[in-house]
Amino acid sequence: MAKSSVSLTNQIKALQDQRRALLAKLRHGDPIVVGYVYDVMRRCGNPSCHCAAKPAHRQTLLIYVEKGRRRCKFIRGADAARIKQAWQRYRDCKKALHGFRALQKRELQILRAQIQARRISYE
Repeated sequence: MAKSSVSLTNQIKALQDQRRALLAKLRHGDPIVVGYVYDVMRRCGNPSCHCAAKPAHRQTLLIYVEKGRRRCKFIRGADAARIKQAWQRYRDCKKALHGFRALQKRELQILRAQIQARRISYE
């Protein structure tokens, strides 16, 4: 076997190892929150509160799509940490999917190079 084909085979094996690592992230069974989570400053509505002049209360906001429409929900303070962790897991899943796309692109490049290396000319 030629040296270049061994190198290409090793590159493909390395990509397969990366693929397994990404797949492990996606198989994680913890719940996720699909959407976007933000901390926003808000007014509480009490006219005598210091926030009446300028929004000053931090609150967590979840923005998501339901039946094709954008929806917003304010998250209770007690649930904010749990929702943010679930949202972070969603972001990690999205990054893993982008990683799969990049791996597939690189794998196709390697396979095409391997095909070109095996090419012979006929005259």
